[in-house]
Amino acid sequence: MDNARRRAAPMAPEDRKAAIIDSVLPLVAERGNDVTSRELAQAAGVAEGTLFRAFGDKTALVGAVAVEGLHRAAGPEETFAELTAIDSALPLERRLELVIETGRGRAAEAMRWMSVLRHLQAALPPVDDDTSRRRMTAFRDKFMAQRLSQHEATVEGITAVLAPDLHRLRVPVDVAISLIESAIAGAHTRFDNLLPTIPADVLADALVNGLAGPGKKPGPRRPDAAASSTAAAGVPAPGSPAPSLEGNSL
Repeated sequence: MDNARRRAAPMAPEDRKAAIIDSVLPLVAERGNDVTSRELAQAAGVAEGTLFRAFGDKTALVGAVAVEGLHRAAGPEETFAELTAIDSALPLERRLELVIETGRGRAAEAMRWMSVLRHLQAALPPVDDDTSRRRMTAFRDKFMAQRLSQHEATVEGITAVLAPDLHRLRVPVDVAISLIESAIAGAHTRFDNLLPTIPADVLADALVNGLAGPGKKPGPRRPDAAASSTAAAGVPAPGSPAPSLEGNSL
């Protein structure tokens, strides 16, 4: 009975913050900066006062969630695990389709969190102090190092996806990987939205099979077709008399 009546040990501040962030991350992903403190508290299963004691205010909490979401989107281990989970027995076109879908999903997730951070920064008053600049520089350096690790994991993962068909490649593996990555990135650089996003299966088929099929040799032209085409151009057909120059001016 004494053990049952014991209260659970309070969580350490950092553990509580991490638990709250993990609880509200899906909500912030859906609602972005429009989420309310009440909604955040309900998602975390705590009182609003608990949120404020842990993070100070809603802006700080949403910012912490966005940073965590951005790190998860750029996770090297998760990226590699997703790519190497693709069934190597599938046709190459299908495997590349899954690679493209995976890359697009992670890129869209990263852009979502970057948008949240940009909106937060725009809503805050400008801060010009050494502490803030050092914090931003440290965050940028950490994130870029993680992106580099993610890229290395992506290259390793795509190489594994291509492995069963290396003998079919007409270009070096690094070129093939660059083309695949460019195809994935292209879906997120069309800021003008003038062209629709190419379906992943169509893009994968084009990458594997190229833009053009086998060339066809032109067949022999029929005499009547040759005569009609040359006459239309004002050129006499072979064997016909030369046109008279009477009445023509030079």
